[in-house]
Amino acid sequence: MAAAAAATAAPAASPEAARPRPEPPRFDVARVGARGALVTAGRASPGAEVILFENGREIGRARADARGEWVILPDGPLTPGARELTLTARLPGGEPLAGEASVVLVVPGPIALAEARPSPTPAGAAPASRPAAEPASAEPAASPLVLLLPAPGVDGPIRALQAPTATRLSIDLVDYAGASGMRFAGAAPAGSHLRLYIDDVPAGEVVADAQGRWSYSPPSQPSFGRHVLRADHLGAQGQVISRVEQPFQRDAPPANVLAEAGAQGRYVVQPGNNLWRIARGTYGEGVRYTQIFSANRDQIRNPHLIYPGQIFTLPRAGH
Repeated sequence: MAAAAAATAAPAASPEAARPRPEPPRFDVARVGARGALVTAGRASPGAEVILFENGREIGRARADARGEWVILPDGPLTPGARELTLTARLPGGEPLAGEASVVLVVPGPIALAEARPSPTPAGAAPASRPAAEPASAEPAASPLVLLLPAPGVDGPIRALQAPTATRLSIDLVDYAGASGMRFAGAAPAGSHLRLYIDDVPAGEVVADAQGRWSYSPPSQPSFGRHVLRADHLGAQGQVISRVEQPFQRDAPPANVLAEAGAQGRYVVQPGNNLWRIARGTYGEGVRYTQIFSANRDQIRNPHLIYPGQIFTLPRAGH
């Protein structure tokens, strides 16, 4: 009797408690074919409808299968230029759930060259940045560049889902990794051995991966102020095959400058910023980073590299 009473008194599980928690949609694949065709794939809650957006405009949707896998192939080829891809997903009867990460995609071509070729995201550096998603050279890239970015405010690596094969040594990113640490990244021939220096003092060694990308976070952080990062590509006998250098700055903007700049409609670059994210926060569209770049050419020598403490003029919307 007592056992039966106890069983009767036990509360029944509510339908809400029994329902599995929705899984935010995520990208596993984003690639552009030779003719500009985009293929995306990833995971979400089984049965969820996944919607793909390009700069906030829907370009495709699909339903995740029983394993939570989805594939979207938007109609028509992509035009040259930079764009941001985002996701939302919704289970039947549920609310839309936004994906936590986004994809910055750059298709090389005449349009990208005409826009002064700054890097949308990846900009920044000592940053203020995340990896540069668009090369700053005067020549178009050999193939599209597709970068997976963590959600804003989330520490984590920027992963290349598609990138041109590196054939020469370069420093593409000097970035804040988290609250204060530095992170360096670039390109080099696949498998090459690199030695890094900060102000001519050895800072560490790294090997380029199979895609010709390298990244490094020094265990000992440089002091605040200006420095020079140097990367040496070493041969089998330890000889220097090639060398590149990049000035950078590790600093934090003073609070009084922030207040003054904000009152005058300008922007003080802070750790973790990049041109793409500043444009998205200011104008609602990351692709308008070129307006900020054009208005501040006297300060931005390399659009991959912007520095905490720099004060940028922000053109009014429509200008």
